[in-house]
Amino acid sequence: MSQTPVPPVWQTPAEKTDYQTTPNYAETVEFSRRLADESPAIQFRSFGQSGQGRELPLLIASEDGVFSPEAAKKAEKTIVLIQACIHAGEPDGKDAGFALLRDIAITKSAAGLLKNVVLLFIPIYNTDGHERSSPYNRINQNGPAEMGWRTTASYQNLNRDYMKADT
Repeated sequence: MSQTPVPPVWQTPAEKTDYQTTPNYAETVEFSRRLADESPAIQFRSFGQSGQGRELPLLIASEDGVFSPEAAKKAEKTIVLIQACIHAGEPDGKDAGFALLRDIAITKSAAGLLKNVVLLFIPIYNTDGHERSSPYNRINQNGPAEMGWRTTASYQNLNRDYMKADT
């Protein structure tokens, strides 16, 4: 993604394996927290818990400390929400989102993207399905080597059942 050289310590987990793997839940949270710890432009928050009790991670990116809906409205910033891993077997958005946030906050090659927006990034929406990882979940899919399960632990398909109260 980045045209700017990326220090090895800031390569995403997927980049480090030439996109053959994707980070598990613990690695995803760790990379998310590292981004937030390293950059004042990013905050790490949780927006709830999954059915199995996993924290639902949220990264907020803002160039000027606008980290609340009220502050975004006052600053006339558009809020952009990116959800990844709604189907946990489709982790591309998580991996691309990490590269984007890294390029915004660490290498600064994409920092200009935050001029008029506050970016909300959910790296794993279906955390429980994400952790039901196997090389056999999508045998016809070209990568990564292992990926999560389509549904939640209670068999809700978050992409299809998005508005159901029990999802």
